[in-house]
Amino acid sequence: MVSWSEGSSSSWDDDSQTNQLPTTIPCYEWSGIAHELSSHCMHLESCLRQVPFQSTDAGRCFLVCAKEKVQEKCGYLEWIDPEWSVAMQFCIGKLWSMHDKENGDRIKEHPKLLGEEKRKMEEELQFFKHDFAKLVVDKEDVINQLGSARLAISDLKEEIEKKKLADHSSTNLHQVLRAKAEKERDQLVIERDQMKEDKKKLECIIADMMKQNNGYKDKVKKLKEICDEF
Repeated sequence: MVSWSEGSSSSWDDDSQTNQLPTTIPCYEWSGIAHELSSHCMHLESCLRQVPFQSTDAGRCFLVCAKEKVQEKCGYLEWIDPEWSVAMQFCIGKLWSMHDKENGDRIKEHPKLLGEEKRKMEEELQFFKHDFAKLVVDKEDVINQLGSARLAISDLKEEIEKKKLADHSSTNLHQVLRAKAEKERDQLVIERDQMKEDKKKLECIIADMMKQNNGYKDKVKKLKEICDEF
């Protein structure tokens, strides 16, 4: 087990321990918790795979404590890849020195440019704040409009339901009146047919009475003739 020694420009000794860990970069091939390895930190838990970046050990795979919070980490560090050669470490250190020097020279040579960039960033930030405030106001307006639209839709649904009930009631009334009219019509048809039957019966009775009346006339005539003979 080894740990990261702050301020050193080369590999770290196995006996050094500190809470400062190297800056790392994401690595697809070496990441996540190493459950399959036998290495465990001081918490007796599986370690986290890491790859350093800003150091002469850049690119060497190592294991550290997997606790997420910095104050909970135990400072465990175990190198998996062998230490780079002295020449490789020198080259990596030289590259970082050149990088740092270039950044320092850029800052010294272009203070006005940095001030201008800072001013632009402040203006962009101000614009972003203004735009964000406008978005908040627009959001409130949209919410209010949405609420009004929901109320309008609710009123429209209620009106449609009332209209449906009214149409249903009107349809029921129409059906009742129609049924009543059909019933009265059927009753009139029955009464008409009954009157026709009664008329036929009355005609028969009148015909019979006429026949009987003619018979009475003949009898009276005969009786008169008999009386005239005497």
